[in-house]
Amino acid sequence: MLSFSRKGSFIAITSVLLLIGFSAISLISYYVANSTLNQHIRTNTLPITSDNIYSEVQRDLLQPILVSSLMAQDTFVHDWIVAGEQNPAAITRYLNNIQERYQTITAFFISESTRNYYHSSGILKKVDPENPQDDWYFRVKKLSGQYEINMDIDTADNSRTTFFVNHKVLDRDNSYLGVIGVGLASEAIKDMIDVYQNRYNRQVYFVDRQGKITLHGEALDDRNSIREIDGLKEIATQILTTTGGSYEYQFKDKHIFLKTRYVPDLDWYLLVEQEEHPEQAVQSVLWLNLGLSIGITIIVLILAHFTLGSYQRRLEQMANTDKLTGAITRSAFEPTFEQLLSFAQRRQQPLSVLLMDIDHFKVINDTHGHLLGDHVLKHITKLMNSLLRKSDVICRWGGEEFLIVLPECNLHSATNIASKMRKLIEESLKVVDSKHIDVTASFGVAQFNNLESSENLFLRVDKALYAAKAGGRNCVETTEQEQEASAKA
Repeated sequence: MLSFSRKGSFIAITSVLLLIGFSAISLISYYVANSTLNQHIRTNTLPITSDNIYSEVQRDLLQPILVSSLMAQDTFVHDWIVAGEQNPAAITRYLNNIQERYQTITAFFISESTRNYYHSSGILKKVDPENPQDDWYFRVKKLSGQYEINMDIDTADNSRTTFFVNHKVLDRDNSYLGVIGVGLASEAIKDMIDVYQNRYNRQVYFVDRQGKITLHGEALDDRNSIREIDGLKEIATQILTTTGGSYEYQFKDKHIFLKTRYVPDLDWYLLVEQEEHPEQAVQSVLWLNLGLSIGITIIVLILAHFTLGSYQRRLEQMANTDKLTGAITRSAFEPTFEQLLSFAQRRQQPLSVLLMDIDHFKVINDTHGHLLGDHVLKHITKLMNSLLRKSDVICRWGGEEFLIVLPECNLHSATNIASKMRKLIEESLKVVDSKHIDVTASFGVAQFNNLESSENLFLRVDKALYAAKAGGRNCVETTEQEQEASAKA
């Protein structure tokens, strides 16, 4: 998964390279004769278009693979299977949530233990090794890889052909638990390819390792395999034995340029074709096409930026959020914290941290049970979030400890926020689930001095929290160094 900075750098570099490439093409095309135009298409325009389409394929077609991989590693799915699949409604809700969130037409799980076919609408059936329609499940079980992609009839709707991503579910010991995945409507994928074709004025389709055409737009409905297409069948073996290349072939009275590229995640080949245009027609539309190409490329890059950012935030939230409280986990927090410190240091802006500990939380668990303790954690997280900005970050630091980062916030303001949190917790959690427990919390506060390391900042805020505990708990403290700096200010 690309970090925000790496993603931004990638899009910026790609934008510069594409703009330089198109500018060079425009200048060269203006001065060269018509006899060099086909060479120009073969070595410049078509490869760049292929790369653009490849990037869009990664964005549009590879999303189901990422979603299926995430589902296969989801701790909820693993825990539910290990618990004996006792509550089918839980997995049904989970699959329905995946289907709605990622706008797929189906989401499913087949258990190796019970052979139940769980769907977002319920249990459809049991897979049977004697049923030819279920051969795919037993084929996936024997795969050496983690997943496969295939076009098949949807079990939930026999009238619909679906693009499936079938992903193995393995436990920590790599024992096989079943197959999970999602599906997209084949018609939607065909429409997607038609969009690529209309946008770039190229023929776009995919073939598998045997040369069978697996995905295509409307223009290729009468073709089944590249080994059956005149002109293309002579170079089919060469195409299918290399990871990519540039080719030319004659189809009827048309001379066609072809760019191929192997897509490892799909285990398919991407083929992008362009016909050789009559010289006069190429000359008349040359400048217009180049101008449109530059504009479209900019739009695609902008869309890619926002789309990748959206998918990244969703996946990071699912992978890095504490399931009980909704706060960010400690492992996910550390790189985010380093980035916030770097921003504060570079921009010379204040940044403060709060370290909160629930007073006598072990007593609450021992006296009232861990279930009530979980309720307390959730309530406290909700109360603290109500006083935070969107830019603030709250992390579950330990069992009952929370670390909060406040960008653009000095020590005085951070201390006020901590005091409000302390008071809100004290007043709101005197009674939880009809039990009088008088929950309170202690806070340590520290401000980043723009010179220290994150470890030293943690040490100082931890020292402040220790002082709050030593001072009788249910209070807010800063380190002596912080207090002196605040007094001088």
